Amino acid sequence: MLPTGKAPVETLPDLLSLSDDELSTLLEQLGEREDAVSRRRRVLHGRIDILRAERTARLKARVSAGNFEVRTPASFDRPIYAGTGDVPVEDELQPLPDLATVDDDTLWAEVRRLEQEEDDISLNRRVMHAQIDIVRAERTKRSRGGEHVDAGDLGSILGGGQ
Repeated sequence: MLPTGKAPVETLPDLLSLSDDELSTLLEQLGEREDAVSRRRRVLHGRIDILRAERTARLKARVSAGNFEVRTPASFDRPIYAGTGDVPVEDELQPLPDLATVDDDTLWAEVRRLEQEEDDISLNRRVMHAQIDIVRAERTKRSRGGEHVDAGDLGSILGGGQ
């Protein structure tokens, strides 16, 4: 179910104090963490797809049986971000519930819970991508004999230019 703790988003160390080897090691560590977060995100996407497919199958069965009660939601829109802002702990995901024993409201609540976790993980992943971009830019500038990355460089780095 929901993770009980929070994993803080880690800030980058002072890049100027790192050697080239330490910078490369940091980049490898960030890449490994991003890979783990991306794997979890893909698993969440798969689970959400399974639960949505179950919900759709139930709705189709009701329509086919002629006993479908139309409940119009206030909106069909899903907010762009519905997370809590908390970074979920990287614990093992619990197995999906037995879908045959779950009522419709519980099924929909689980979809929403997983979507919320996915939102939080996606936000964390975007932060990691920015960190990786900053460390890569520092490594690139060093290899070209340029100055170190400073705060004035961040706009172009995070915007895709270096």
